[in-house]
Amino acid sequence: MDPPPTSTPVNLLAHHVTAAGEHPIFKVEKYALANGLQVWIHYKPTSTIARADLIVNVGSRHESLDINGISHLIEHMTFTGTAKWDETQVQKTIDQLGGRWNAWTSQESTNYYTTVPASDLETALEWLCEVVFKTTLPEDKLDRERDIVFQEKGGQYDWAWDQAERLGLGYNLTEKLEHQMFSRSSLDLSVIGRDRALNQMDRQDLVDYHAQHYLPNNAVLVVAGNTPSERVLTAAQKFFGDLAPGELPPRPETPEVKPHPQSSVVVRGTSVSEQVRLKLTAPTVCQGHPDYWALEVISEVLDHKLHDELRLHYGLVYSSGAWNEVYSDTGYFCISTRVHRKNTDKALKIIQAALESLQEVGLNEPAISEAKKSLVGRWSLSMDSAEHRAAWVVAWVGVLAPDQPLPNYPEKIAAVTLAELQRVAKTYLQPSHFHTGMHQPIVTVTSAVRWLGILLGLGALGFLGWYGSGPWPLP
Repeated sequence: MDPPPTSTPVNLLAHHVTAAGEHPIFKVEKYALANGLQVWIHYKPTSTIARADLIVNVGSRHESLDINGISHLIEHMTFTGTAKWDETQVQKTIDQLGGRWNAWTSQESTNYYTTVPASDLETALEWLCEVVFKTTLPEDKLDRERDIVFQEKGGQYDWAWDQAERLGLGYNLTEKLEHQMFSRSSLDLSVIGRDRALNQMDRQDLVDYHAQHYLPNNAVLVVAGNTPSERVLTAAQKFFGDLAPGELPPRPETPEVKPHPQSSVVVRGTSVSEQVRLKLTAPTVCQGHPDYWALEVISEVLDHKLHDELRLHYGLVYSSGAWNEVYSDTGYFCISTRVHRKNTDKALKIIQAALESLQEVGLNEPAISEAKKSLVGRWSLSMDSAEHRAAWVVAWVGVLAPDQPLPNYPEKIAAVTLAELQRVAKTYLQPSHFHTGMHQPIVTVTSAVRWLGILLGLGALGFLGWYGSGPWPLP
């Protein structure tokens, strides 16, 4: 039997045992209000700000084709008025404090945030509660916000892009590669939405969707900065404690990895220059998986190696990158660069050789030590501000269980062993596991200018020939 509800927040990490003498490098306290809203607090007493993020577990992966883009559209609509404030008051409440506010939508979540002076923490939390949970989604603002979304996506041109795809002139290389790796799933849905779905949505669709997903027990409040836990919890209880929980919506299905061997994906379109975009991907694991940390180290090793080879040794590219792209339930390893068309084959051979070296001598102690030092150093530098610290905490929302503490990044990276790296490389990063994607330009600015010059030259010659064919009467 569940314990009776209480107005006192529950410490979700109360049973987490800390070893004697252990002091976490990045302490995060986790609580839950009676209505299920989780409150994660990172207290940094030397900070002068309060950063608050309210993450609702809803994004494009929770949609269907008929309502694709509704999560993003609701994000826009939440700022247009609440039960307490009209649109102008919503816009100015944080602005007049000198603070910052905004929101973004992804495949898996919608994040609303504000940064204010630490003394204004209570105002920040009240503002988040009003905007996120008590928005009125006014009918008279819907068409305007819908048009703004269309402006954000560059207009209503899905029909043109669809036709281009049918002609083999696609542009979204990442989407093509994800579709190649995974069986048809909600990962195929666009975050910004499809024209047809956006045009047919009415206010009631938004109200119903908001009521289904915008629940306190489907959200996490992250607060970082000069924000003692007692003060945060008192304010959270005051502004969020009366929200009613509801039945959680179903989670998106985890996409199955297609059992196909290595494949190639080519899309063609316009480009500024003759550069071909190369992207190689291989299915791996989600962020919370035990192998995630080894893949972090391998990606840094490979990133350094490709930079040395492609950039410094051969001078083929300006930059390249290797990383593990992660969702809450799946992921894939990615290598990306841009190279002149004439050097495409050479660059691919170098990348293939680098992948093969991971299976043999590429994972050696000096390379691993350098990668670990780089990873921890970059992470430590990013932790200089409370806003970046909040971003690190937010990255684990939707990944960790409620009673699971945040990982100690330096400790996790240091614990990765050579044997573990070799096993992970053989499991996920065999060259035959990778799908190769290329965006090949068929029209570039330089080629267009060249052809325009040729046409103008031919036109001028034709005109001169016609003009010089006289005789012409005297005036």
